[in-house]
This record gives sequence, C-alpha cells and structure tokens, in this order.
Amino acid sequence: MKIGGKVRKYREVKGWSQDDLALRLDVTQGTISNIESDKTIPNSLLLNKMAKELEVDINELLNDSTSNIMSNNEFSDHAVAAVNQYNPVFNIQSPELTESILKNQEQITKLIEAQSKLIESLLKNK
Repeated sequence: MKIGGKVRKYREVKGWSQDDLALRLDVTQGTISNIESDKTIPNSLLLNKMAKELEVDINELLNDSTSNIMSNNEFSDHAVAAVNQYNPVFNIQSPELTESILKNQEQITKLIEAQSKLIESLLKNK
C-alpha cells in the first residue's frame, strides 16, 4: 500500500475527517486529499508531523514491506527508490541546467550590486 492509502487508513482509524487531520497539521484539506490520492508525497517535515499525529512510526507510512526505512542512520535502497519515484531526475551535467544556474548567479550579483549602491546613497544622504 502506498503512503496515501496508509494515511487514509490511519486517519479513518482515528475517526478523523481530512479537515481534522489538515487542521492538526496546519495544511489545507486539499493537501491531505492530494496525499491520500497519491497525487503528491509529503515532504519530510510534514511526513514526520503526520506520523506523530497519527501515532504511527514513520517507517510504517513509507514502507511497503516489513523492513525499516533506516538502519544504522542510513536510508535503505527501498526507501530511496520509494522517494525517488516522486522526484524528477535531473542531469546535473545538462547544459540547460548549467546555463540557468549561471543566469541566476548573474542576476543575484546584479541585485547585490544595486543593493550596495542604494545603501551607499542612503548613507551619503544622512
């Protein structure tokens, strides 16, 4: 069973509606609906809060088998594969990605320079 089905199961055992769980987690009902229908996977912080509220081990939410997600402070291959199914794979050597990073860095540099000039002009006017 995927994460969404498990969340639904444990929520229903508690007798909670999606709204009830959403309120406890400080998210929207739509977020809970998307998680339960496996349209999205919760980030690690939300997953941790969810496990605590539902009073289940986080391994129980993440794992389809009986093995643990973590042992000796390392993620199992099964856990990595489970999370990676929701994440796109990026080729870090992609020319497009490199170009985009360089453009962002240039924009950041320009913003810092503009900020510095603004601060200098404000200090001169005092």
